[in-house]
Amino acid sequence: MSSPARRARLVHKEVNKRVESLFKDPAVAKNVSCRQGCSACCHTQVSISDDEAQLLKKLIDNGHEIDIEKLKRQSKASKNSSTWYRLSYEERACIFLDENKSCSIYEHRPSVCRTNYVVGDPSDCSTEDGLEKSVRLLNTHEADMALMAGFSQCEENGAMPDLLYSLLEGNRDVLDLMSPQKNLGPVFKEF
Repeated sequence: MSSPARRARLVHKEVNKRVESLFKDPAVAKNVSCRQGCSACCHTQVSISDDEAQLLKKLIDNGHEIDIEKLKRQSKASKNSSTWYRLSYEERACIFLDENKSCSIYEHRPSVCRTNYVVGDPSDCSTEDGLEKSVRLLNTHEADMALMAGFSQCEENGAMPDLLYSLLEGNRDVLDLMSPQKNLGPVFKEF
């Protein structure tokens, strides 16, 4: 049996393949407004599988630095969307966003992050006011089916802060490494 991280990477590969085929259509490439540096959707709740949680934990175990206290606060608020959106916009920012508002784990980002592409103005995605708006998303049915197949093989799926913090909470060594006194910097290793 393969490892959870390996299964997550396999699902990511299948999702990517299906999304990439959509972007071969010039109309899609022209009308999708998502670009590097736009991080509006990175302030919303993200669902992950427990395989993806294991992959993210592995990145952290290998030295990828995160704000563990922020993750803990997000975990407490991730039980429902009304609690989540009571957090400030900055407090809701994904723990993997870097200082340039770019994903620091882009190659290992969750499946949901790989399938959400907005057709329209990127300002439509903003939740700075604490409200989620209805946006037009690119139809990614085939990629969504690959995502759901991956989710169906896992025992648990849920909000990223909740699943990831639960995993890390059981590993005190990792939590100790994430203390502000340690400066490990990001480490990217191929698993």
